[in-house]
Amino acid sequence: MDKQAAERILIVDDMPANIKVLGETLKAYYNLSFARSGQKALEIATSHPHDLILLDIMMPKINGYTVCRRLKANSDTRNIPVIFITAKTREEDEAKGFELGAVDYITKPFSPALVLARVRIHLELKRHRDSLEKMIQERTNQLIHSDRLATLGMISAAVAHEVRNPLFFISGSVELIQQSLKEKGSDDEMSDNLERILDGSRRIAKLIDTLRKYSRHDMIQKKKFKLSDIIDDALNLLSYQFKQGGITFVTAVSPDLELYCDPQKLSQVFVNLLSNAGSAMGNQGGRVTVNAVQADEHLVIRIRDNGPGIDAEDMERIFDPFYTTKGKDDGTGLGLFIVRNIIEDHKGKISLSPFAGRGAEFKISLPIMD
Repeated sequence: MDKQAAERILIVDDMPANIKVLGETLKAYYNLSFARSGQKALEIATSHPHDLILLDIMMPKINGYTVCRRLKANSDTRNIPVIFITAKTREEDEAKGFELGAVDYITKPFSPALVLARVRIHLELKRHRDSLEKMIQERTNQLIHSDRLATLGMISAAVAHEVRNPLFFISGSVELIQQSLKEKGSDDEMSDNLERILDGSRRIAKLIDTLRKYSRHDMIQKKKFKLSDIIDDALNLLSYQFKQGGITFVTAVSPDLELYCDPQKLSQVFVNLLSNAGSAMGNQGGRVTVNAVQADEHLVIRIRDNGPGIDAEDMERIFDPFYTTKGKDDGTGLGLFIVRNIIEDHKGKISLSPFAGRGAEFKISLPIMD
């Protein structure tokens, strides 16, 4: 067994002879720690993680029962299996130990083969328990995440449906009033007020359009596609938007890089990220670079700009729904949230790295094969 990867066992006994025998029995298979008092055992157990504790009951000052009770009262140590090693053989002694949370008893004088067998059994049980707990936690997190997404999707669809028609009515009515005032030669103040109403309606319409796209539960339609073609399409869509802005887009993506993906969904990802990068630099101009490399069975794409960067407090929430660093008139707060979910639907990952005062970098990792 690789000692670097082996489980760690704490042996607690006030008699050096017992510690020596137990140590000789287990040292070839496990990493060992030793304590000759209850107080020292508690200090070691709470300062370093252990997988199992062999604990003597009859010790001065703090006996094994007290040590076990304190271990089980501490959230950091309560899940460590405790095996009592003792000369006590009465049923009431064993019952007390089990009530305190011990998993087994080994009586003195003990057989090394028996000690090794009992230790192996309880470590195997602990491995299965830890694996099961991890699996349950992961599945719970997945269900919570899925439930939140489903709830948000239903809310998004409902909001879009309820707001869309009244909004079109308002926009249409405002345009009719504008036309009527124009024909009658109205004052500029009234026209300005109507234009602000119309601008507000357009912003709401933009939000509704985003919500409607998100609430659609289209299946991912994957096929083999060149990454460079997807990125080029996204840049073509954005060329008019940034034509006059002095922003340069530079790509270093080999046409040989291919992956199984939904090209339309991934195009949405790159349009959003590249648009955000360009918008971050405003009218000052700047440079956005896109590069991609193959790393094992994944493609790693980096999109970096040399804009003003992203504040630390925004970094933690940048992918949250309805959270935006843009002005209230410019962003819906759903773009990056949707981007992340598209990436995750492709079994990939996305992260953001800050470059204080000199831009930001998004890193995307996507599996090549389905």
